Amino acid sequence: MKKIIGFLHSKWTRWRLKKITAALYELKARYHTFRIILSNNETALELLKSIDQTMRSSAMSWDSLSSEIDELLETTYELVDGLVRIGKGSHAALYARHSSLSAEIRKQLESAINSHRASFCVFLDDFQSDMAGVAGSKASNLAFLKKAGFQVPDGFVLTAPACSEILSSNGIDSFIKQRLQRMENAPSLNAAELDADSAEIRKRIMDARIPVELENELRVFHERLTGNSGNAMSVRSSALAEDKADHSFAGQFKSILNVIFFESLKNAILDVIASSFSPRAIIYRMNAGLPLVGSDMAVLCQLMADARAAGVMFTVNPSDNQADNQADNTSGPEKGRMLISAVPGLGISAVGGSAPADLYMPLRDRPEDIPFSEWSKLAFKNRRCVASSGEGIMSEEISFDAGEMSVLSFDEACRLARCGRMVESLYGKPQDIEWAIDECGGISLLQSREIRLGPKKSQKFDPSQGGVLLSGGVCASNGRCAGKAVLVSSAEDVKAVKKDIETPYIMVLRQSMVDAAAWLDCFEGIVVDLGNPADHLSCVAREYGIPMLTSTGIASSTLKDGDWIILDADSASVRRAPEGITSYTRRKKTVVKAPEDSVSTHFPALARLRKMIEPLNLTDSYGPTFSIKECRSVHDIIRYVHEMAVLSMFDAGDALLEDAGSMVHRLDEGIPFHFLILDLGGGISPGKKGMKIRPSDIYSSPFLSLWEGISTPGLRWNQAPPAPAISGLFTKAMLDERSARPVGNQNYAMITRDYLNLNARVDFHFAMVDAVCGINPRGNHIRFRFKGGGTTAVQRERRARFVVQVMKEYGFSCQQHEDLVTASIFELRAEDIRERLVMTGRLLGFSRLLDAVMDDDEAPAKVADAFMKGDYALGGMHGDQEAQKTAE
Repeated sequence: MKKIIGFLHSKWTRWRLKKITAALYELKARYHTFRIILSNNETALELLKSIDQTMRSSAMSWDSLSSEIDELLETTYELVDGLVRIGKGSHAALYARHSSLSAEIRKQLESAINSHRASFCVFLDDFQSDMAGVAGSKASNLAFLKKAGFQVPDGFVLTAPACSEILSSNGIDSFIKQRLQRMENAPSLNAAELDADSAEIRKRIMDARIPVELENELRVFHERLTGNSGNAMSVRSSALAEDKADHSFAGQFKSILNVIFFESLKNAILDVIASSFSPRAIIYRMNAGLPLVGSDMAVLCQLMADARAAGVMFTVNPSDNQADNQADNTSGPEKGRMLISAVPGLGISAVGGSAPADLYMPLRDRPEDIPFSEWSKLAFKNRRCVASSGEGIMSEEISFDAGEMSVLSFDEACRLARCGRMVESLYGKPQDIEWAIDECGGISLLQSREIRLGPKKSQKFDPSQGGVLLSGGVCASNGRCAGKAVLVSSAEDVKAVKKDIETPYIMVLRQSMVDAAAWLDCFEGIVVDLGNPADHLSCVAREYGIPMLTSTGIASSTLKDGDWIILDADSASVRRAPEGITSYTRRKKTVVKAPEDSVSTHFPALARLRKMIEPLNLTDSYGPTFSIKECRSVHDIIRYVHEMAVLSMFDAGDALLEDAGSMVHRLDEGIPFHFLILDLGGGISPGKKGMKIRPSDIYSSPFLSLWEGISTPGLRWNQAPPAPAISGLFTKAMLDERSARPVGNQNYAMITRDYLNLNARVDFHFAMVDAVCGINPRGNHIRFRFKGGGTTAVQRERRARFVVQVMKEYGFSCQQHEDLVTASIFELRAEDIRERLVMTGRLLGFSRLLDAVMDDDEAPAKVADAFMKGDYALGGMHGDQEAQKTAE
């Protein structure tokens, strides 16, 4: 009998050990899969960033794009496979979604590769930030201003590659190269030869035929712009070398106005291209040290502005700069002024200087402070340029009385000045702006380019006047914008912004959080302490075309709520907005999402491809739409996997703990908060035997930091719950197995040397902590969830508000729904993660007996203040209450 019993016991022991080993192996496998998911998530986001840059490049490589997309799809398959594994098959439907999306992407990519060619025409509304290399600075600047909310006539650009195609398809490019190379290599310029060569080149261009494919595309764009209604157009140059500070090419190329018919449009385009080879344009290039060979002309076609008056505005009066070079005469009446010229009708005479123009020199700031008569100098005007009844323009006489009147009213001049300051602030440099005003007083911008000013004797020009507030960080999304700074850490902080539809705002975040993607339509730009250009929010900012500066480290502590600032993501800086800017920017429109069919201006087929890859639709991780069915892009799949992987780790332990048996350790240090600890690798001292362990046996850095906070002296671990809390304790929700952490379930922590996953109930609420604390800051994070309580829903909600307030103080992004708090922080150094885990441990102990003191709406703030001051016994609050009773 003994032998039989011994045999059975030995067999049972082996079976038990086998089961325990299998359970622990499954936990370890799940953990290692989770870490692979985190690594693949980072790789996938980097690939998204790289694909976005490739698609926006003016010299896009199809081979590179194809390779990057293949790698992205392989990486996201690994993400899906990992999630299904750690989720025990609960997300298997994601396989099919990934498969169908991958098939659609590869089909679209193949179609795009087979039919690709440069898109020759680009609407201003469809411009991307890096298009100056094919469309020229003039068109790019106007597209930027249009997107920023300024009134700019609709139009499109025939790109430099398109203009080059016209020359090459007619064999003119080789002729131009031969003639201009001869000119470049000549020891001196022969004027007669220059005139002859220039005339022959221009004649050949004017006789050229536009390729059929390009002509068909041009016809579509012309009809879309004019609507077949006979609307007049202007056809102007937008050469790649034009409108730059070092060489503006001012007046060197042709502009043709009041073009109505399609045949006239084709001739006007050829005429503008030909003007880049006029004798004066060639000499200008030679004097500027620019190459003569090659064509860099792009042509800008816009609807004609309905101009009652037009002219030019310099946001810095050039005479100011000259005065600085005089002996001591730097304080005259011209200092701090703009210079505006204005003529009646079209502005061609003001630009060319061929007719008398009114001059205005308003103050750069607050022009209305000085009487109009002191800064306006009127000329007698007897003619104006207007559109003729057919095509082209004509000069007509105006009455004597009209000729003596000011072209601009006081209000119009002031508004022009404020508009100029805003444009200058966005660019960060003085601007030369062409403008037009219609009969209703609306201001249209027709050009904006940097002014080249001579050196000043005194100080360097600073358009911000307030200096740099922040310098450094990484540009996540190109662009500049102005607005009011708002420090945001939760949806609550955005409520006031949503109500104010007039004021432009710039969001300032302690860390990049994907939930902020849902609020971008309320903001002009984003500045972030912690983040990187490959994170989710950066991807969405680029999709929306919203300027974003990330990895600044100090933005949330440097920029104050309500500050008017200028964000220049391109130069990684934030400047104080100039005085008086608010009166204009209050009317500025917010940035809107780019049309889905205009993502890639060179290759329109990429729009559909990009739509399947980059947009992020899953922005609310706790909303009803956060599901596999709503994954409409690769980015959605990446986001879904990452969020669900963390939640799956929280569910890893309960059933497996029962089987793990002796391989589970127990930490019991005299505090009524007991843990079962599972070591998934390197978390506990090697060779440690027995179930009970002490903190000195634990090697897990994140767990030890949390325990340091839990064991903080002064926390009320050994006090009984207050009586009011007992009465409402045993509610159905707390006893229900479907609740987040039912009563009776063990508290457990899964650990490794740099990882912690805690799932616990502390008295009447539950808490979850998932943390990585390693040497790579990009991989570090803390995710925290807190819910429940032992009293009424009102008191539980107040305690949740207290938790949110504390977590925000430590830089966490927080969301609160009734008594549920979710908080997270990412990409911190290991020492910063440890500091926040210590605080989280203290919070777990401090918050266990708070329901009873949450007796009014002011309590959460008072209790948070006590916690931050280390008053864990709430002695200060009790003292305040006793003093109040005595006073009463």
